[in-house]
Amino acid sequence: MKKCFLVFISLILMLCVLIGGCVQSSPPSPATPAPTPSVAFVTPQQTQIPQPPQACSLIPGPIQIVPEYESVSVTVNRNTITENPTIAIVFNGGLGLGMVTKMNVTVIRSDCVREQQNRNNPVMGDTVTLMGTTRTDRVIVVMTMTSGSQYTIIDKDYPFPPQVQ
Repeated sequence: MKKCFLVFISLILMLCVLIGGCVQSSPPSPATPAPTPSVAFVTPQQTQIPQPPQACSLIPGPIQIVPEYESVSVTVNRNTITENPTIAIVFNGGLGLGMVTKMNVTVIRSDCVREQQNRNNPVMGDTVTLMGTTRTDRVIVVMTMTSGSQYTIIDKDYPFPPQVQ
């Protein structure tokens, strides 16, 4: 008897809640403003003034901490010959050797020229050589792992070595 009474009371309460929710009035819809006539003004065509190109950023950004099981080593070498100031980026391997699907190397030169090369599935000793300048150049190395994670492991300025005379 008590169980039936509790079930009956709970059904009545739920019915009251449902009915109370259904009879609430909806908020009034905003009135539509009357259309106003539009007037078109013809202006003489303006000449576009070219904007100066954005200055390149030689300020290094942050690098990510790579989990130890995915860690790899990369070496950046500058050629000291002024007629051929190349920058060589060498993949040295590491614990994450088999987990690297792509090595993306970007050099932002001091003359604001950006060069980029990729190596898919790099192996130890793979080298990317890009042209630098005889001033400070920025090197960015991003690794893409089999998990899809990307890590910026190098983002640093590399000055051209001084000449010994």
